[in-house]
Amino acid sequence: MQLLHSLAVVLTGALAISAGKTKPAPKPVPLKWGVLAFPRYVGLDAYGPLELLNIVAFNTPNMTLSIIAETMDPVPAHISNSAGALTWVKPTYTIDQDPELDVLLIPGGPGSRVAYNNTRIIDYVKRTYPKLKYITSVCTGAQVLAKAGILNGKKATTNKFSWAEMVASGPGVKWQPCARWVVDGNIWTSSGVAAGIDMAHAFVTKVYKNETLADRAANILEVEIHKDPHWDPFCKIWNTTAGGTPMTMTMSM
Repeated sequence: MQLLHSLAVVLTGALAISAGKTKPAPKPVPLKWGVLAFPRYVGLDAYGPLELLNIVAFNTPNMTLSIIAETMDPVPAHISNSAGALTWVKPTYTIDQDPELDVLLIPGGPGSRVAYNNTRIIDYVKRTYPKLKYITSVCTGAQVLAKAGILNGKKATTNKFSWAEMVASGPGVKWQPCARWVVDGNIWTSSGVAAGIDMAHAFVTKVYKNETLADRAANILEVEIHKDPHWDPFCKIWNTTAGGTPMTMTMSM
C-alpha cells in the first residue's frame, strides 16, 4: 500500500508539472513583403511570386505587398523594343525610406548584373537583412545576395542558363547545381524565372503552414506546381554539374 501511495504521489506531481507547462505561442507568419526592383529585372521573377502571394494576401489579414526601388520613378523591366521598355513597375517605397519588412524578394534578369555593382542597392540589402525574418531571391537575383555577403557559406541555387557566370560571382557560396529551390536557414533561393512561383508555393506551405491555401492560389492561377525542390531538368540541359555551358546566345538572364 505504501508503494502504491508513493507512486500516486509521484504521478500526481508529474501531472501537476505537466499541466503547469504552457505550449509556446505559434510563430507569427511574415506579413510584410517587399520586392526589390531595379532596371531590367525579369518581370516573371517578380510578378510570378507576387501573383501567388497576392491571392494569399486576400486570405491573410494584414498581409501587405510592396515594391522597393532606388527612387519613386517607375522601374523598367527587361522586355523592350526599339522604343524602350514595354513594362514598368511603380515603387511603393525607396530604399532610403527603409520600410519595415518581414520578407524581401530579389528578382533577377540582365539588371541584376548592374545591381551587383550598385553600391546603394547592395548596402540596402546588407543593412536590411538583419531586420528581416526571411530573404529570398529568384533566378540571378541570387548574385545580389552573394555580393551582399548573405550567401557566404550558405547553400543556394540560381538560374541554370547563367550558371557559370553566377557561380563565379559568388565564390563563397555552396551553389547547388540541381535544385528548383534551396532553403538554408532564413534564406530561400530559387532557380530561373518560373521557379520563383514554385518557391513561393513552398514558402506558403512551410512557413505559413497552409498547403491548402498555396494549392488554391496555384489553382486560381492555373499553374502546375513542382513541389519537389530537387526537380530540376534544366541542370542537365545546361550542364551545370560540369560547371555550366558557356553562353553562346545574346540573351542573358
